[in-house]
Amino acid sequence: MIELILNYIFAAGIIFSHIIGYIVSGLALIFIYKNWETIKKDKLIFFITLFLLYGFVWAFFTEYKKEAFEEMFTYLTSWLFPFILGCYIIDNIKKENLIKTYISVFTVVLFFSVLSYFGVFYQEIAGSQLARKGMHLHALMWHISCGAMCVLLSCFTLIPLLFKENLSKNKRILLFSLTIFFMICLYLSGSRGYYIAGGITYLLIFVFYIFKTGKFKIPLFICILSMIFVVIMFHNNKFMRERIYNTSITKEWSLTNRIDAYKVALSIYKDNFIFGVGPRQSVRQAGYHEKVLGVKKDPESGRHMHSMYLNILSDFGSVGFIIFGIIIFLIFKRLFFIYKKENSILALCLLFAWCSLLIGDCFDTVLRGPRVAMDYFWLTGLILAKDFKSKIY
Repeated sequence: MIELILNYIFAAGIIFSHIIGYIVSGLALIFIYKNWETIKKDKLIFFITLFLLYGFVWAFFTEYKKEAFEEMFTYLTSWLFPFILGCYIIDNIKKENLIKTYISVFTVVLFFSVLSYFGVFYQEIAGSQLARKGMHLHALMWHISCGAMCVLLSCFTLIPLLFKENLSKNKRILLFSLTIFFMICLYLSGSRGYYIAGGITYLLIFVFYIFKTGKFKIPLFICILSMIFVVIMFHNNKFMRERIYNTSITKEWSLTNRIDAYKVALSIYKDNFIFGVGPRQSVRQAGYHEKVLGVKKDPESGRHMHSMYLNILSDFGSVGFIIFGIIIFLIFKRLFFIYKKENSILALCLLFAWCSLLIGDCFDTVLRGPRVAMDYFWLTGLILAKDFKSKIY
């Protein structure tokens, strides 16, 4: 019962602050003794733990130890803790209710964020930003993270709409409306990386649906309607028009900054391809910035290399990247197993959501945590919980 309450607090509270996620998932570890025999043998938890141990050990030998340990604490509390919290719930009805709670609270926050975006509600609440009027939708987080979460939420409404049989008319209308709403929120986030990630993900979902059913009317209707809304908003939003028209990998700061970071990360990896330079150390390598870009850089500035994959390669080297790859492989393998074994719509939702995150993180590092990563690993633990605990009971 206590484990369920903690999951409900996480589901309703993580939207407002990752600090709630830290506290709740940390408290959940108190009950780890109940499942210790299985936990210590589970491959996915083993490789997550191995990645964390590797990073913490590496942190002792880095120049900027404080930043290194902070980085590993973020990985620990964003990956392992929420994953274990979700693993406590094996009852399918309770899982669904938790996910409904999570989506409902997030939808309310997004709704008020949209009002804020159009200037009819507060821009900030308790210091957290809902939106910058006419610019970016934030929903109490960074706008790129907001884009990532909008794709995640839309997967959990679009896929049941397409694949769940015997839905009532009212539920179909609700799921359809929410899907369009989340797609609009994705657009308002202004995250071009997740425009790409969302577009590819929706295409994959539609292709899979047409392949499985031979039907195409619903996907076509969703595409047309969402595009109509986007075109209307595009022509009535000067900032978004300029953001799209001015996109340039040679002239726009946000993109040239990424390209520069990629060049530096690759140079660091080339010289440190086995172990990397340590957690959050790549952004501190002023010598590499000067060597590669010909400019001096403050080693105290920056938090990541604007690509999850290059960030891991430069920070953790080939060893860390291989462990990370195994973690992702095991997540996909087990979600696909649950989908095939139980025809689990939730597992299918999360499979496509993970696809979107991995595409989006070519351009950023939201999987580092705390937000987004926490949500994903909690949902993954929740959906894999039955498979995880079937080895216990």
